[in-house]
Amino acid sequence: MRKYLYSVIMACFIASMTVVNASNSVKLEIMDGLDNGALKSKMERASSALLTEINTAYAENRALNLANLGLAESAVSGLSALWENAHFYCDDSEVVQSCLQAGDGYQVRQIPLMLKPAGETLEDEYQEAVITYDAAGQITRLNFTLSTNVYQNVMKKGKNVTEVGRRQQILSYVEQFRTAYNEKDIVFLENIFSEDALIITGTVTKVKKTDGAGISYNKVTYKKQSKQEYISRLKQSFASNSWINVKFDDVKVVKHPNPQMEGFYGVTVHQLYSNSRGYSDDGYLFLLWDFRDKDNVQIHVRTWQPRWMDENQTQEIAKEEIFTPGDFVIDL
Repeated sequence: MRKYLYSVIMACFIASMTVVNASNSVKLEIMDGLDNGALKSKMERASSALLTEINTAYAENRALNLANLGLAESAVSGLSALWENAHFYCDDSEVVQSCLQAGDGYQVRQIPLMLKPAGETLEDEYQEAVITYDAAGQITRLNFTLSTNVYQNVMKKGKNVTEVGRRQQILSYVEQFRTAYNEKDIVFLENIFSEDALIITGTVTKVKKTDGAGISYNKVTYKKQSKQEYISRLKQSFASNSWINVKFDDVKVVKHPNPQMEGFYGVTVHQLYSNSRGYSDDGYLFLLWDFRDKDNVQIHVRTWQPRWMDENQTQEIAKEEIFTPGDFVIDL
């Protein structure tokens, strides 16, 4: 009788564990964009296994176990760093998306995630991710993405096949750049900025008019930093915060108007930044990217300007004041 009871209890325990594991299971299906059936199946299996492991680790509140998933080292290191900054899970047990050609590899976008900063009691926040694969179908990165509308708006402005491909490349770098702050990936950020990069940060200050009437007004004053100064401050910020959250929206991509600067593109994004120490800001980030060498993409200029000119957030910075690629010429 005892043996029978023990068997029943064990059967119930195993059944309950099966239900729990099943609830964490995610199946990713590629509906179109890839004709190679074997490659498609490989990517689907790898992606499903990764998302299932993410959900299971989230449910069990543990570190990710990525050792046996066949991921590229870049994916393992990036996901591990991202997991230290914030835990997340796939918000759908079945994900059906298209596959996009991305350079020599592929992407599957619009992976629905719910994000919770590590160690915080904040409500889960909706995010979307993109999984990037190499030509053989191995997962090389998982990045947080721009919203679908923003991505499509940028892509549809490409006037030819070459321009569409360049815009896709730019947005991939922009998404990795954004995710690098969430990952605290100081190595990527050190490498992506050119050695002589110009870093400009704007701050709203109150200035008195010189007419003697005692009237004051707000203006943006700018401070320049070298790459070395910026990276040093970034390292301090990464070390002193348990999590950093950066969001990009309202992205604009503009080719440099100077014909001598072929391959240079300006990217302007509305950025929302927050960290575990309670600091947050809302402003416009401008990046001047150099895509002349696809194997050594560089940022030559980074500027940040506050969105709001007053504490009550009633007056926004004038649109014509926001930096554009034409404001900067690089000595080639």
